[in-house]
Amino acid sequence: MKLLRSVGVAFLVSTAFVGAYGTTAAFAQSAGQSAGIAQLPPALRAALLAGNSNAIQQAIQTLSGGNATRAASLAQQVAAAAEGLVQTNPQAALAAAQAAVNVVSNNPVQTSAPATANNVAAIAARIVVHPNVIQVAPAQVAQVATQAVQVATSPVVYQSNPTASIQVAANSYAAVTNSKVVSASPDAAQRVTLVIRQASANSELNGANQANSAQMSAILPQDQ
Repeated sequence: MKLLRSVGVAFLVSTAFVGAYGTTAAFAQSAGQSAGIAQLPPALRAALLAGNSNAIQQAIQTLSGGNATRAASLAQQVAAAAEGLVQTNPQAALAAAQAAVNVVSNNPVQTSAPATANNVAAIAARIVVHPNVIQVAPAQVAQVATQAVQVATSPVVYQSNPTASIQVAANSYAAVTNSKVVSASPDAAQRVTLVIRQASANSELNGANQANSAQMSAILPQDQ
């Protein structure tokens, strides 16, 4: 990991990586993982375990009945359950993360439940930076990482939790600059870099967090 200019961001990124690579409660406690999956509605649980991103998203849309807040809540449940699968079924974890991020990428969902959308982006970014997930589907990792950072830097979502949004940006950048991901999707790093650079100059984000510009810029190499 490169040395970052901002001590605050260095700590933030370090803790993000510890959460991704270390033995956390989400990854170590199989009982907790099973409980999270078991709490999902049957159709959503089946789609998650099958690793079918489209079916997961369709189930969320059906179960939410067009209610944006409910859709966000279901997406968060899916993402949380998916994080528990990165060790045993990384492909399903990634498919679920993609579906959940797709749901919270919609403006009505972000406006209705910005904090929940932020949580979904944060979980998805932790999933995509995990080495098991990168190993099985690096091109899909690039897609989800890009979507996650776009959600997290949306002003309404960012303002709900600036610290979490910075961490999403850091994890997303780490994912798309992984050598396997670069080989599978060479343009992903450029896209995520652009999102981060734009976020560092965004007046709404800087208004919500005075350290935003420095923290976002510190994620990138100094020559960018």
